[in-house]
Amino acid sequence: MAAAGAPGQRPRVGLRWDPRWDPLELPEIAQTAEQLGYDELWTVEDCFSAGGLTSTALALAATEQIEVGLGLLPAIVRNPAIAAMELAVLGRAYPGRFLVAFGHGVSDWMQQIGARPANRMPVLEETVEVVRALLRGETLTVVGNHVELHDVVLEHPPAEPPPILIGTTGPRGLELAGRAADGIIVVEVACPAAVEWARATAGPDPGRVIVYCFLSLDDDDAAGIAAIRPQVEAWMKSGAFPDMAERAGIGRDGSGPLSDDLLQTIAAAGSPASCRRTIEGLWAAGADSVVLLPRQGDGIAQYERFGREVLPALRESAA
Repeated sequence: MAAAGAPGQRPRVGLRWDPRWDPLELPEIAQTAEQLGYDELWTVEDCFSAGGLTSTALALAATEQIEVGLGLLPAIVRNPAIAAMELAVLGRAYPGRFLVAFGHGVSDWMQQIGARPANRMPVLEETVEVVRALLRGETLTVVGNHVELHDVVLEHPPAEPPPILIGTTGPRGLELAGRAADGIIVVEVACPAAVEWARATAGPDPGRVIVYCFLSLDDDDAAGIAAIRPQVEAWMKSGAFPDMAERAGIGRDGSGPLSDDLLQTIAAAGSPASCRRTIEGLWAAGADSVVLLPRQGDGIAQYERFGREVLPALRESAA
């Protein structure tokens, strides 16, 4: 089974580092993920946990093959020239193993640090376009709404620029990603219909489509669903992702009934066989990668068990 957006390519499975964990444990977890056969490991820059670039560098340095992604970097707090310098070093040191996604930044956090722009879309678009151009070795003079550069060029651009993605869920953001980035990251409450909609909204060539997905692996479906339901419901009702809730059929406010069957299209929850079906459903909808976020409390054990009990069967079905 190949993902809809990647003809002839094997769909991928990754895991996301939980920013609440001690970042000094990241090298060991990255090595475990690589040994278990995961394709990707994603770090995250959540305020006020750990720096995304330094965390990503730790994971890359500790591993040899696994691809390491950084998502999301808030565009508003990164001067694109300085960001490009940092990304170029990682791209040169680990060619083909590093990618990064920019986003708006969580509104409350950006307000806490005095970095909430009046109009977020131009900030994101200008930042991504400029970073990509600098990584390609271009010399830039730009005077935009947010970015201003004068004859800027990187002294050490990577021979193979790392992919630059955008993490977003709304139609304007998806359209922006389709024209300005190398792919999209879709939030962890996306059902297959939401993935299909996101791909279509991003345009005819959305690039790489990465879908975050909650993980709650257990001995049976009832236990796995019960453990993750509060998280899924809280996210759906938060008001942050109305388009995801609408595509799931529970209204833009997320207040509609969330049946067990529907929840299992959104989260890999329940038995190993059920978790496998969820991942395959997201692949079939157009996810090139499904990146797992474990339920709270036993995240590392979840990753290890999934790697032993589910990942081998997924490899077979994707062959």
